[in-house]
Amino acid sequence: MNFLKKPICFWMNLQAWLKIIIGMFLGLVLGLVLGPDAVVFKPIGTMFINGIMMLVAPVVFVSLVCGVMAMRDPAKMGRIALKTFGIYFLTMASGSAIALFFSKLIFAPGKGVSLSSLSLNTLEVKSQRAFSFIDTIVSMVPSNIMVSFAEANILQVIVFAIIFGISINLAGEAAKPVETFFRSLSVVIFKLISIIMSFAPYGICALLAVVAGTQGLDVIKALLHMIGVVYICCLVGMTTIYGTGLSLAKLNPLMFFKKIFEAQVVAFSTTSSAATLPVNLKVAENKMGVSRSVAGFVLPLGSTVNMDGLSTYMGVIAIFTANIYGVELSLGDMLTIVLTSTIAAIGCAGVPAAGLIVLPMVLSSVGLPLDVIGLIAAVHRLIDMISTSMNITGDAFASVVIAKSEKELNLEIYNDGKAISDSPHASTLDPIERPEFA
Repeated sequence: MNFLKKPICFWMNLQAWLKIIIGMFLGLVLGLVLGPDAVVFKPIGTMFINGIMMLVAPVVFVSLVCGVMAMRDPAKMGRIALKTFGIYFLTMASGSAIALFFSKLIFAPGKGVSLSSLSLNTLEVKSQRAFSFIDTIVSMVPSNIMVSFAEANILQVIVFAIIFGISINLAGEAAKPVETFFRSLSVVIFKLISIIMSFAPYGICALLAVVAGTQGLDVIKALLHMIGVVYICCLVGMTTIYGTGLSLAKLNPLMFFKKIFEAQVVAFSTTSSAATLPVNLKVAENKMGVSRSVAGFVLPLGSTVNMDGLSTYMGVIAIFTANIYGVELSLGDMLTIVLTSTIAAIGCAGVPAAGLIVLPMVLSSVGLPLDVIGLIAAVHRLIDMISTSMNITGDAFASVVIAKSEKELNLEIYNDGKAISDSPHASTLDPIERPEFA
């Protein structure tokens, strides 16, 4: 058994993202070699997807309750919080709308490709799509929250979580034990996510093996096409949404994109908004001239609330799913997808593999089947790279625009590219000590 020691140690020491890439490659090879016999790996993939589905309702509920509990600062902080949430909601909704436009009218990912082994056929799918956009809005308020949890009605869970979090804040001192419980529960939930995601390389390997073996290369090509559309939509979203916003704030977009590139590279390689946060703070304060008080509030909040990239690629995946299942989405369905992906993204932001957790609620909101989750899980890492880059870019964009509106943006630093010295004294400069704020 000693001969196995080195390979096992080597595998255990690999970074998670590299394990997933290796799992994707091995799954593809196994599927192409074994053909239809690769279906033997299906139980492994199914257990992995079930593990993700198991987390959806508790993760959204606990994350949102904790997020709402943290938002109770008065006066200036309340004003900045309102601006922050407003910008984040607008950019996420815009990203989703851009994705739907490009996917539906231009690129049509998944068009002409169908899965040969469906658990639902087209007629069954259409029969489930009974709710209109207005029905979705009305049904967001739950009549029985236990039923909402049991049926994984995530929109209702989100509404209840927001009201519950506000109630904890209003209850004051009497709610301290409840607040402490939810903060502890949040740690436990995130640990549970880590456990489930540690099986991702094996689950993804199995999923991709089954797809490649039973569906052939057509579906693989369709997935690559879909990934390409996601990248295009994210890049277009970044340049148009943030570029337009900066121009309206009378700021040079080119300066912004030049300086944010450093943080984008870190986000692209780590696929973690939290891991990129220190770099994003440094860029915002030292290279863009955002005051520490604004950057220190907007950016950490953005890393846990803002998911522009996720809401963007949810739109692409929704169209991809509709195309491969032969479902025609109405305008009401499109509006529902924009609303659902935006709200769900806020609820799941900061959660590892948030896209896989959000996906079931977005698809089910318009009655699309969830079988496609196995396909998306197999290539999610590649999507997450550009998605995270867009997320942190949106965070920095919000910090710059809000700092400008609060007269806490140093225009000299922003415009001429001069960076504040990285010395410890310079990095702790208060906005009052920085000259010429707008």
